[in-house]
Amino acid sequence: MIVKNGLVAFPGEDEFLQKDLRLENGKIAEIGRDLTGPDILDASGMHVLPGGIDPHVHFYDPGYTEKEDFFHGTAAAASGGITTIVDMPCTSVPPVTDAASLKNKLEIVQPKAHIDFAFFGGVSRQLFDSGYEDAMASISRDVMGYKVYSVSGMEEVWGALDHFRFCRVLETARDLGVIILLHAEDAEYVDNASEFYKKEGSTARQWHDARPELAEVLAVSGAARILQETGGNLHIVHVGSAEAAGIIASFSSREQEAVLTGETCPQYLAFNLDDFLAQGAALKISPPIKPDGNQRQLHAFLKNGALSFVTSDHAPGTKEEKAPGDIWCNSAGIAGTGTILPYLYSDLLTSGELRLSRFLEIISEGAARRYRFFDRKGSIETGKDADLVLINPNSDWTVRGEEFLSKGKITPFEGTVFRGRVEKTLVRGRVVYDRSKNSALHQGWGSFIRPRLS
Repeated sequence: MIVKNGLVAFPGEDEFLQKDLRLENGKIAEIGRDLTGPDILDASGMHVLPGGIDPHVHFYDPGYTEKEDFFHGTAAAASGGITTIVDMPCTSVPPVTDAASLKNKLEIVQPKAHIDFAFFGGVSRQLFDSGYEDAMASISRDVMGYKVYSVSGMEEVWGALDHFRFCRVLETARDLGVIILLHAEDAEYVDNASEFYKKEGSTARQWHDARPELAEVLAVSGAARILQETGGNLHIVHVGSAEAAGIIASFSSREQEAVLTGETCPQYLAFNLDDFLAQGAALKISPPIKPDGNQRQLHAFLKNGALSFVTSDHAPGTKEEKAPGDIWCNSAGIAGTGTILPYLYSDLLTSGELRLSRFLEIISEGAARRYRFFDRKGSIETGKDADLVLINPNSDWTVRGEEFLSKGKITPFEGTVFRGRVEKTLVRGRVVYDRSKNSALHQGWGSFIRPRLS
């Protein structure tokens, strides 16, 4: 196939360049002008971007498929220009903690996947106490990292790690040469504050007050200090606190070699506490949306690279779980993998807030580098996988949750108008989403990918 006459986004460039792309055997074989061939995909007037990477989703498969599954989740991702996702370990049954559970999950989800995918493994308190080191080693070459929690909403099945257990897991990960991902909220603060505020009421205000910015700051600062002690490689997920982002930005290892990075999400960039108080359950996430002032600083940290990239933290609840009522009973999470790239394109790129080169790092290159598969994905270069998204830069569209390909239909972006519409998404040279058909096209095409460890 020749992708012809498109305005192509290349790594390090701040302007789109009109180029043709020759795709062969799932790879970008040639980049040039006036390329010819029997199969032409006319991209005239389109922005041609590297496929988006969303390295933080919960597709709940197998186990909680009333919320989401790999068929619908990867279809939704493709509709938003995402060509690779990394699925979290803790929202599957069984959770992905060792070779047997990974094999079980892979056999179930691969036939459903429209796009390429990877897994994170994880370490719960239960696994730690029953012997975690062999389990971690058994999948160290198969997963992009290991997820742990400092506070957990799933204590019965996935308990959080205290400082001692977290320290030991960091040491083991360091020796294995792998990355730890941390959900960072302080358990002592959150558990006691939740008990207190449940007596005060059941609104969004109480949910926020039980998990304020301080809870996130305490967890990130504590984790950073432990990392200085142990060395290793740590990534903080879904950073919503500007002060916590500042800790990541200013981190420096002492005697041990250590790496600390962080990500944020569209919900923290687009909304503030007032929006959460107005929307309630539709914007209930963990950590919660923060007061106004955090947004501006998070944008600045993202712009200057202190926050590495943006993820969706896609974790939809059913309509019953998101129904207005008791905020303590509502599920935490939103349907976001189909809107992450459109939001960033519309509000950060076309607005002029981000240079094109930094935008590309945020949507694709940064995650591919961090999780060690930039040799195959994350940019438009010869020899790389032909993962592409074609966007009409002149098309406005309105977000309607009922039109999502995800099982999750509730979105805090409901009614928002975005500039730039995904017209086609290609994974390894095959069109897996076509807006004219409003559907994902190739269930089972998605391939399981592993990190390159050398």
